[in-house]
Amino acid sequence: MPFFFFDEDLSNNVMIQEALKKICFEKLMAEGYCDMNSVFNRPQLKREEIAFELAKINSPLASLFKRIYPKTIEEAKKRLLAVLEKEAFDIKLLNYYSMFAIVYYIYRTIPTYEERSEKTHAMFGFWKKYLYELSGNFFSSDIDLRISGGILFDFNTVDLRVIRSISNYVDLLDEIKLPEKKVFFRGHSDISYRLLPSIFRKKEWLHNEKKMYQELQINCPGDFSRMKNHLETLAEMQHYGLPTRLLDITQNPLIALYFACESRDTYAGEVILFSIDIDNIKYPQSDTVALLASLPLFTNTVQRDFYFASKDKTLTLDTFNKRITRLVQEVRLERPGFKDEVLPEDLCRSVIVIPSRNNRRIDRQEGAFIICGLLDEIYGNETRNSITDLRAKDIDGKKIVCVIGLKDKIQKQLNSLGINKARIYPEIDDVADYIKNHTDEL
Repeated sequence: MPFFFFDEDLSNNVMIQEALKKICFEKLMAEGYCDMNSVFNRPQLKREEIAFELAKINSPLASLFKRIYPKTIEEAKKRLLAVLEKEAFDIKLLNYYSMFAIVYYIYRTIPTYEERSEKTHAMFGFWKKYLYELSGNFFSSDIDLRISGGILFDFNTVDLRVIRSISNYVDLLDEIKLPEKKVFFRGHSDISYRLLPSIFRKKEWLHNEKKMYQELQINCPGDFSRMKNHLETLAEMQHYGLPTRLLDITQNPLIALYFACESRDTYAGEVILFSIDIDNIKYPQSDTVALLASLPLFTNTVQRDFYFASKDKTLTLDTFNKRITRLVQEVRLERPGFKDEVLPEDLCRSVIVIPSRNNRRIDRQEGAFIICGLLDEIYGNETRNSITDLRAKDIDGKKIVCVIGLKDKIQKQLNSLGINKARIYPEIDDVADYIKNHTDEL
């Protein structure tokens, strides 16, 4: 992997390769953009803060941040490689913050924001061929990489919008409104956050999906006795923090904007816009929803058997359905009339479903879900995030990336409209916390 733009010796270290891939390249390859501000030192981070966070996870990298930063790439290389080689890191145990610290440390040798931006742009430009080979059709030879406000993006596929007020936001919503489409929303308080359901964020969670699903029901039977189907069960598990293949979205644009401003106010937030044909919206009675919501009842090995059967072009539809007989039988337990006429592509889809509002939080947040099947980027070798296919696009077919700046200002505007913690979270402890911290506004 040609990271010699910084230094050839650094390029050959697998830890540094993995860190650069995770922090700088992974989101770009999957979604077409990534936020470089944190490694550009915007906002400015104190050495002591980074050292403290690394010490909390017992990382030997903490020692690097207890000293004044090196002024040259040579000195940075010497110190960094000394720690990495001495400690013999296990790459599998290298967590996200440690990888961030490695990349941040390298970037500190580049003195100004402008130079960091220029060098990063040049490095990615050099990487075009490599990115294309790695990510298949997503990156083409004419990829046009640009940096705006510290966000690196492909100008050919991404329409970058920066929102600094609710009026900016409303203007954008008016622009993308179409009569035959319905728009859904999701707010991220950090634009670096990957657009993935929680179950896909850690391999151990995905590999133990069935076990977690069953254990929570066994240990808390009273909480699930009233559930009518697997979708309701997954929604309840999601509510209590268990990783699932559901991705929370909302029908209310202001709710999503609140989540984008809710925390990490020093980092840019993001509202993700999903635009879907009205006829393609699913409801709890949908056979496709029942099919995808039944996947957690099977081990990861069996799920993979289903996935590879769906990709086998030599199978007839009848043979494919026989290969997934166990899944069809599971769906029939809650839907007796379900037919064994499953299309292979239905297993690998992500669909938007509007659930019943039998949960107070779903009701208050006007919630909906994206329920994800056996995605190619998880069960296969694809690097592009297929969920992004649901994103709203501009008139040129570029997906709209809605960056949220001035979060404090927008949060105050939202509060004046009644969109606040007490509205979003109906549980009494959250309402009490809001009242306690806003006595002057009551």
